[in-house]
Parts: sequence; structure tokens; C-alpha cells
Amino acid sequence: MKILILSDIHSNIYALEAIWAQENDSDLIYCTGDLVDYGPYPRQVLDWVRDHQVVCTQGNHDRWLAQQFRAGNLYQRVAQDERSWVHHNASRLTVEDIDYLETLPTAIRFSLDGIEYGMTHLYREYEEITSLYACHRFWAELFSIETYPPGGRLILGHTHRQSVRYLSDETLWLNPGSVSYRRRDDPDQSAHYAVLVNGVISLRRVDYNLNPLRGAIAGVSLKESELEWAELAFGERL
Repeated sequence: MKILILSDIHSNIYALEAIWAQENDSDLIYCTGDLVDYGPYPRQVLDWVRDHQVVCTQGNHDRWLAQQFRAGNLYQRVAQDERSWVHHNASRLTVEDIDYLETLPTAIRFSLDGIEYGMTHLYREYEEITSLYACHRFWAELFSIETYPPGGRLILGHTHRQSVRYLSDETLWLNPGSVSYRRRDDPDQSAHYAVLVNGVISLRRVDYNLNPLRGAIAGVSLKESELEWAELAFGERL
């Protein structure tokens, strides 16, 4: 069985479609969350996720955007020098979209190819799990059980850092990295994701055409810090 693992799509439909062009033979798709915010195409991403029956957990940006929508903090109602991507995104979604984001679970468990998985968006802020003890304790907190499954694996997102961390010979957590963008210390602009084939993990990346994304961003009026971030993430590289 082939499983596509995504995280931190952040309203970037072009990166998402580039991944799917490579991995459209996947049997199932899972995503740790942050479907929206910090990108120009929230509605298109949510439509894609629902059309492809992606199994998702809720990211912090999904929750934050829903809160801004409910509070009425929309793009047209916020002064230009205060506008963030969250206001832009909230203005482009419907009540049904917000209902969907709000009902995403914070954590789920599932079994694939005889392996038990737990998935959630983040551990603690930007920390990583560095010990077997911490992994077992976090699993117990997430799922209210004391026994960690033999060979169990955690799937996490949030940090945008693609990695697999072994905590013992048979216990690990993995982060597929961000579909959309990197952190400030990583200039790579490809789309990051992971694939499981019969339980074997493959961390993958795919380049895609950023020009349509750059054009969309150029047409958005936001506060300076938000535009600086977009230029850092998606701008031309010298």
C-alpha cells in the first residue's frame, strides 16, 4: 500500500498539485494540518483536500484562521497596515469551510501495513521529541492510554523540517516537512512531503513553477512584515 503524507500546505495549491502529479498512485493521503494561512489559495486547497478525501488533523493555523473568521476580522475590515495572511484567507472562505476546519480532530490513530500510527500537528511549540520516554508520555497524553504500541510511529508537522527520528530500533517519529515553504535558515523552495510504501518511509521533494504563486502574492495588499515573509519564502533566488 502507498500512503502520501503531507503537512503545512498553507494555502499553496501549486505546490500541492505538483506533489500529486508525482504521487497520484497513492492509495491514501494523510495531512497533519495547517491547510490554510500564509498563502493566497485557501479555498482551492480546502476543495482539493476534501475532493481527495485527505485524512487531516487540525493545525494551529487552521484553528487561528477559524477564530479570526468568527470574530469578523476579515481582509476588507482591517486597516492595510494591520492586514495579515490570516485576514486575507478568512475573507475567501465560507461558513462551511470554517465548519470543516473547526471539526478537524487534534489527533488520530490508525493502522497501516501492520504498523500503528498516531498523528497530530505538533509536539510542544517548536520542540522535537528526543527520547523514548518523551515519546511514550506524549502518546499517552494524546490518546489517554498508558501502553505505547510496539513499533508505533508518530507523524508530526509544524516545524517545516523534514526528518525521521529513531528513538529505538523500532520506534520513530517522522515529519514530512512543509508542502509550501521552509524556515528562514533553509533557502530551498521545493515542496516537501513523505511517502510510505508497505511501511517503508521515503522523504521526498519536488520542484514546481513558483511564478503563478508570485503573481498572486504581488496582487495582495498586506502589512510590510507579511510581504517580506512572502518574498523570503517565494521570491526569485539570485
